Amino acid sequence: MVILQQGALLDSRPWLPVSISGCRLLAKIWFGDSAYHILLTDMTCVWEERMDSAAIQSRAQELNRRLRAPVKAFFSHLCAVVQPCLSGGGERADDEAQISLTRQEDGDISMRLKSELAGLPFYWEFHCTPASVTLVCAQLVRPLLAMSRLLQRQVEQLGGLLVRKDAEIQDYRENGATLSRERLQTDVFEEQTYREDFMAKVRGQQHTHTPQLCFYRPLCSIPDR
Repeated sequence: MVILQQGALLDSRPWLPVSISGCRLLAKIWFGDSAYHILLTDMTCVWEERMDSAAIQSRAQELNRRLRAPVKAFFSHLCAVVQPCLSGGGERADDEAQISLTRQEDGDISMRLKSELAGLPFYWEFHCTPASVTLVCAQLVRPLLAMSRLLQRQVEQLGGLLVRKDAEIQDYRENGATLSRERLQTDVFEEQTYREDFMAKVRGQQHTHTPQLCFYRPLCSIPDR
């Protein structure tokens, strides 16, 4: 039930571009009162980590031997430091916080955070593993397909509107109307020609790797641990 609730909360979060250790990624994050769920992707793989209060407490004590405070005492600090880093705010939330990303030999990725809490160093690590196909479909594939379908419908509606406008303009011309300025004249909208040209451009982009299209650098370029 908790996992389903987290998934529902994550649904409403946007994918945001982030840059960590020189690697550009998309991140989707949810932070609760004492739990979190994060997703990262470089468009070749999707990684995730879910942590509840007990797991956060255990990892915090493992990484910070002198820490004896309960989760709620330091979790707000963790959120304040991490969220700007994973929300398109850059690699650092402030002058003291530092975050880095490395790839593990097994394909997992690790993000290490160093900050200061109450005058003492505070360390945290995110251990992200490849997400399941079900999660990837729910958080990435299905939303993209839904958006694609919505845009397709809008294009169809606009195409129909242009055809009707051309018919309206033609009727005006047949009844003696003329343009006051020649530069306002437009060609008749040919829907089939437009579709063929559009599909040709899409296929061209799929097979052409230009700097404008390579938004994300795969994690294979990130130093291994």
